[in-house]
Amino acid sequence: MLCSSCNTGTLMPTRIDDKGPACYQCNHCNGALLSLAPYLDWVRTQPAPVASTQTFEDEAKDTKRALPCPKCSRIMLRFNVLADKAHGLDFCFHCEEVWLDAGEWQYLQAQGLHTRITSISTDPYQRRLRDQALRESAQQRFRTVVGDEGFDEVQRFASWLKDQPAREAILRHLNNEMRD
Repeated sequence: MLCSSCNTGTLMPTRIDDKGPACYQCNHCNGALLSLAPYLDWVRTQPAPVASTQTFEDEAKDTKRALPCPKCSRIMLRFNVLADKAHGLDFCFHCEEVWLDAGEWQYLQAQGLHTRITSISTDPYQRRLRDQALRESAQQRFRTVVGDEGFDEVQRFASWLKDQPAREAILRHLNNEMRD
């Protein structure tokens, strides 16, 4: 099977990281085609995942263009892994395959997501990512308006306010004071 990511290599049967699930790995770009049925069988044998405390050192090469499925040639659907959109997994739901670019398995392991690949393509998961990205964008816009020092002060105050039993009264008072 020809690799549809690099269009050069051949997909060869192997295992991800020798102990991981069975896959077809490209002998040129090291991307991997993961069949979901054997992957889910492998997941059932794994302990509960824990996100790694170490940072991800390897630079995974994420394909940004649309990929055709190496099996059926249909365009695979891309789903973001995290809100930063740095990595995405490409799914072919017709063939029940997932394409992992070189280094993405290690990235998923570092995030504690290597046993939850199928959840990444769900609407609730993607909705949470979009909501998180919107919150981060709003915070960045606010930081731009008030500056770093003002933003840090507001964050400190918000953290204090969260634990106050009279939080609503404090907010009403501040709102009334600001109108005068």
